[in-house]
Amino acid sequence: CGKALGAVPTSTVGYEKMFNASVRAASSERQFVDFILDAQPEPPLYFARMKRDNKMGPKLLGIAGGGSAPRPRQLSVEQLKAIDGRTSAVIDTRPWAAFKAGHVPGALHLPLNNSFNTDAGSLIAEEEPIVLIVEPDRVEEAVRDLIRVGLDNFVGWFDVKQFESYRVAGGKLVGIDEKNVEEARLLLDTGKPFVLDVRRATEFKEGHIAGAVNIAHTRLLARLGEVPKDRHILVNCRSGARSSRACSLLQKHGYECTNLAGGMLAWEQSHVLVER
Repeated sequence: CGKALGAVPTSTVGYEKMFNASVRAASSERQFVDFILDAQPEPPLYFARMKRDNKMGPKLLGIAGGGSAPRPRQLSVEQLKAIDGRTSAVIDTRPWAAFKAGHVPGALHLPLNNSFNTDAGSLIAEEEPIVLIVEPDRVEEAVRDLIRVGLDNFVGWFDVKQFESYRVAGGKLVGIDEKNVEEARLLLDTGKPFVLDVRRATEFKEGHIAGAVNIAHTRLLARLGEVPKDRHILVNCRSGARSSRACSLLQKHGYECTNLAGGMLAWEQSHVLVER
């Protein structure tokens, strides 16, 4: 990975001198460093351990040569009820509407989509035991994606289709609050919420809710100490997706939070002033 990578498979010194913006910016060390660092996205939390693993080598899991990824054991309703979401990473892959309505206490909202690796690698500590709530035919996919970001401490998986059985059997459920723009404005008028914007710094600079503090969701786990526990947290991103992940992490760590439905897109469409 890098900045402004070219698509050419090979290159020459002459070509790079002519077309490489980084080389053209290298008239001084300061200019080169400023160019490279400008507008760089915040690195996901797992990048540090990937650097270590790339140098030292990852753990051997016995899946070389196209073998299957290890398949964790399937958990029963009673076994899921015994899981403590405060000390385990319970990965709930259900849609946001289902998750916010009721989930295992401490569970993380991590849909199995294109950002699953990045989100999981940023919100889960390396040593945490992992429980997957997932469709049976996607267990191997989820396991492989997690292994690729250095997460392989699997406890087991629970069939998402059995979640209603968990509820009926008395399994504990908690929800997450979500408010639309008008409801969020009324909440802000009380002066009580701490507004947390979990977009990238470059997005934040383009416009944000007045008084918001910016911590990218991929860095939030490492910076939880900057978020006050004695205030209600109103969380926003661009569309409401990244903030939903962030809300689940905050709730896991004992924060009271609200997700802004529709994010900054909805906020700006409502013609509410933003701060720049």
